[in-house]
Amino acid sequence: MKIYSADGRVFEVNERGQVVDEDGFFTSSTTCKHPICKTCVSVKIDQDTIQVRDTKDPKKITLSFTHEEWEEFIKGAKNGEFDL
Repeated sequence: MKIYSADGRVFEVNERGQVVDEDGFFTSSTTCKHPICKTCVSVKIDQDTIQVRDTKDPKKITLSFTHEEWEEFIKGAKNGEFDL
């Protein structure tokens, strides 16, 4: 399914219900239901890296992590390591 944003960008919705942009980045299907969401990050997973960027960043500044780094981050988040 295609979704069109107000500025004319085209997004696809993948089989997991995630909105995927023109660069292959997707947002969480549970936290961000719209491609111009103001509080989400977009993620792109490929064979070598996990790439993350802010959905509202017009420059599309991207952070890259190895799969191992990403797994450690997720583990820390689940264990409360980053709780304020």
